[in-house]
Amino acid sequence: MPRARAPEAARLGAALEILDIRQVRPHERTREDLLEQLLAEISRDGELRLPVLVEREHHVILDGHHRYEALRRLGCRRIPAYVVDYASEEIGLTTWPGAIVATVTKAEVVAHGLAGNLFPPKTTRHLLKVKLEESPVRLTDLM
Repeated sequence: MPRARAPEAARLGAALEILDIRQVRPHERTREDLLEQLLAEISRDGELRLPVLVEREHHVILDGHHRYEALRRLGCRRIPAYVVDYASEEIGLTTWPGAIVATVTKAEVVAHGLAGNLFPPKTTRHLLKVKLEESPVRLTDLM
């Protein structure tokens, strides 16, 4: 698997990898309207601009559920991901305003991902102390 470290990603301890899409586990559902918009954008542009964010141990998605689902529906076998140590203090967790679930822990995120018991869309909001750079990957390279 290719590995790269962008400057900000290195500060977070993140490795940019291309993963088998079957290894990646969502922990929340997607919104169909947002997914349709993203599918159209990726198909039009022929690339995914921003990798998903996953935790290192189990590859549970922390950010990028719609990107993951769009690539899956497009038949991609691979997915670009920033792989991080979820225990890092550089990664915060809260919920989105209006989320059905008021509070959630990192352990619950991983547990939901492992069990396939998905939270409602836009429940968790992961806050990073650094900005991860876009790293465009052609759609054809993910097939």
